[in-house]
Amino acid sequence: MGEIIAVASQKGGVGKTTTAVNLSASLAILNRKTLLIDMDPQGSVAASFQLNETRIKKGVFQVFSDNIPLVDTFIDVGLGDLYIVPSNVYSEEEEIDFFRYAMNFNLLKQVLAPYREVYEFIVLDCPPSLGSITINALTAANSLLVPVQCEYYSLKALGKFIRTIKEISRKHNPNLYFKGFLITMYDKRIKKNQEILQKLRYSLKKSVLETTIPRNSKLAEAPSRGKPVALFDITSPGAVGYLQLAEEIIMQNSNLS
Repeated sequence: MGEIIAVASQKGGVGKTTTAVNLSASLAILNRKTLLIDMDPQGSVAASFQLNETRIKKGVFQVFSDNIPLVDTFIDVGLGDLYIVPSNVYSEEEEIDFFRYAMNFNLLKQVLAPYREVYEFIVLDCPPSLGSITINALTAANSLLVPVQCEYYSLKALGKFIRTIKEISRKHNPNLYFKGFLITMYDKRIKKNQEILQKLRYSLKKSVLETTIPRNSKLAEAPSRGKPVALFDITSPGAVGYLQLAEEIIMQNSNLS
């Protein structure tokens, strides 16, 4: 039975979509059959692969609004073991409707149920908010991966975010667990980064993943090339970091089974 991982953070700019895209690609490179679903109306996953409206015919929005089969939205991005599902939202009206349909909090869970038999990992890129779409993703997910930037404001907001997630979990998905907190944009040369990482490891213990994702120009450049960083420059620190993350998650699952 495959695992559904929601990648979520209430704060934007922490590397949420970068993590969803590059983790999914890394899992596929390691021969894990992976499905990446863009739950964010901004459509950043498709943008990361330079997919435009002419390439995208259907997406999660149509799954929610028109009850079309999820498989009809799959896009092959040329990685063999990775397919993506775009959000396919292009207007303010569609975005409002997307949130409205998502008020049925069990909708995505029902849609994904048969695909857990096919995919080892299903990765959900959530919006940077805790509205109805994110609640849908958290209701469907087995685990939650939270990117955290090593800066003061991220640290300050984290406690409230954790409490809110626990409340959502209590109401909608009591079995949801934290896959881990992933440190992104980490620069070991900066003393403040080191201090914040130490504080996180002290307060959150083993919930903080061993892997850290370094601040890396190749990660920022990869979307403009229309590919995950591992396919752009596999030797770059960013690519190595996400491959290590994929290995850590695979190892976690092996220890649980």
